[in-house]
Amino acid sequence: MTTWPRIGAAMAAAALLISGCGSDSGSGGNGSGGGGEDGPITLRVADTNGAPLYFLQYGIQQGFFEDAGVTLEATASSGGATVIPQLVSGDLDIAGSNVVSVLIASSQGLPLKMVAAGTATSEEPEQDFSALMVPGDSPIADIGQLEGQKVAVNTLRNVNDIVLGNMLEDAGLSFDSVDLVEIPFPDMAAAIESGDVAAGVLIEPFVTVAEQRGLKIIGRPYSDLKPGLQIGTYVMTEQFVNENPDAVEAFQEGVQATADSIAEDPDAFRAALPEIGEVSPELAEKVRINLWRGETDEESLQLIQELMVEYELIEEEVDLDQLVVG
Repeated sequence: MTTWPRIGAAMAAAALLISGCGSDSGSGGNGSGGGGEDGPITLRVADTNGAPLYFLQYGIQQGFFEDAGVTLEATASSGGATVIPQLVSGDLDIAGSNVVSVLIASSQGLPLKMVAAGTATSEEPEQDFSALMVPGDSPIADIGQLEGQKVAVNTLRNVNDIVLGNMLEDAGLSFDSVDLVEIPFPDMAAAIESGDVAAGVLIEPFVTVAEQRGLKIIGRPYSDLKPGLQIGTYVMTEQFVNENPDAVEAFQEGVQATADSIAEDPDAFRAALPEIGEVSPELAEKVRINLWRGETDEESLQLIQELMVEYELIEEEVDLDQLVVG
């Protein structure tokens, strides 16, 4: 059975921070506030190590955020659930998270706002940047053979619960038929090879690296739920959004410009990966490129939260009109 120990406590602590002393993230990172006459707005953001972070780094490298009036300080996180407490405590101005973790946090009363869309998966299943992987010599050919076994995910109670639950139900099993184990993406292939877990859900570039190590793909979790499914989102606190409308608009502009650029010229993004992501040129040529839209896809959010209610991750659906900004 799946267990979800840590994130509930983290969300509770975050709720206490907001109710007790509020978030001090309204300073615009370094106190520059709305920018304007004081110069660019400095914003601190953390996003999941791998393709989600590379998106932000590409926008910084190409000057899209600078053109929008933002000095963006982007750092890596292990997963979307881990950054929400940092956001509400004021250590971050923006959290690059997954939509499931944000919907859980919002359902628990945290005053968050989705201000822009993060990563989405490809409309082409073979180009899905996620993969359910097993050792190359494993007899396991599909998720239906993983009942009762350990499956690695980067963080618990995030989008993996939903997409794996959907795949398990399609295979005739219950959504919690596997035991999810938290392992960072960079360590996941080794854990699968050693037998610590039977399988793992990886994202690019770790999928391609794992393939090169001999692991095989037995499922495409994201596109299996919905081709083009929105996985990621950028979140600010309600207080920050209310106090810094110029910062919100500037960040949205930078995200949209970056998304449009990658859509128009994905080869340029691929060519930049060795510099922005410490990805070898050979690996950069092979990795599957994510889809980014900039604007939030509420159809994806609605589908996901319906399953979240079914799987009892939340008690009732969140009001998306209140959650999504722009």
